[in-house]
Amino acid sequence: MKIIRLHLGDRSYDILIGKGAIARLPAIIKSLKFDGSVVVIADKTVLSKARSVIDPVFKKIKNELHWITIPGEERSKSLKVYEQTAHKISRKTKMHRPLIIALGGGVVGDLGGFVAATYRRGGPCIQIPTTLLAQVDSAIGGKVGVDLPQAKNLIGAFKQPRAVLMDPDFLETLPVKQLHNGLAEIIKYGVIKDDRLFRFLEGNIKKILSLDRRTMERIICDCATIKARIVEKDELDNKKIRIILNFGHTLGHAVEAAAGYTAAYNHGESIAIGMLLAGEIALKLDMFDEKDLLRIKKLIRSAGLPVKTKNVSVKEIMNSYAHDKKFTRGTNRFVLPKKIGSVEVIEDIPEILIKNVLKKYAG
Repeated sequence: MKIIRLHLGDRSYDILIGKGAIARLPAIIKSLKFDGSVVVIADKTVLSKARSVIDPVFKKIKNELHWITIPGEERSKSLKVYEQTAHKISRKTKMHRPLIIALGGGVVGDLGGFVAATYRRGGPCIQIPTTLLAQVDSAIGGKVGVDLPQAKNLIGAFKQPRAVLMDPDFLETLPVKQLHNGLAEIIKYGVIKDDRLFRFLEGNIKKILSLDRRTMERIICDCATIKARIVEKDELDNKKIRIILNFGHTLGHAVEAAAGYTAAYNHGESIAIGMLLAGEIALKLDMFDEKDLLRIKKLIRSAGLPVKTKNVSVKEIMNSYAHDKKFTRGTNRFVLPKKIGSVEVIEDIPEILIKNVLKKYAG
């Protein structure tokens, strides 16, 4: 078991990574001295596939326990599902403020965390991410929220969990597409902060795709450590430090929104395209080498991710891009690569340049 401590004063918490991490849950709840109701917001598919792992752990929890299941699809990150979930909690727990456990991928983690941040003005939560994307990225750092039709995560909050429990065994429940989904965020970490991680990915992609345990634990630890150290320096994303985690997300989110949050493009696939778009913009600005862009494209393709969009127009992407929450005072902001392992935040990229790059990658 590997433990990464995320230091945020009285909001500090441990990220536990390894086989059997979920088994620590009853002891963690006991250590919090929480004796109220526990509400588990869970991905119904994960429950059906991992009952043998989940049930023995939750049977040891002494608190009153309630389950709410939702589909682990982006469309569950909506105000409608949030409202339905809050109503269910109010009926189950009456006037009490429960401990929320989010058990599932990034959708469940974001929704569950947002419920914990807002229901009865906030209560404790624990994240148990079950997808690769959630384990390396979304379950860490406290950003939670829901989508609007115009764009992702337009309604949200910061809610740090009390603990994050990551068990690589859950990855066995994933369809191949979801494994690829998480690889996009892993590639992102290599580009923004760690060229050694990027080289490791280039040399070990087959082991990753086969879910080799040692390899998976290494990359999950590497990514979790990078994100923890960034969040410690800029918890609320207002110091221009945490923003580098948005590499590939400005236009990636626009692609995802333009596709209507459907199965056509999941989050990771959209971010993969977004990273290439950002790399292409950096290339046009003479701040990035074409050889490095080709390396990123090759790794993305090797990871089973798309390098171009299909059936999503430049106009649709630009309409969604206009709602991006990373704009500041009406000026766009992009995280652009300088080299593999280093990025820079650039503002006020000309719209004509963005459109020209999109024309090369969108169709």
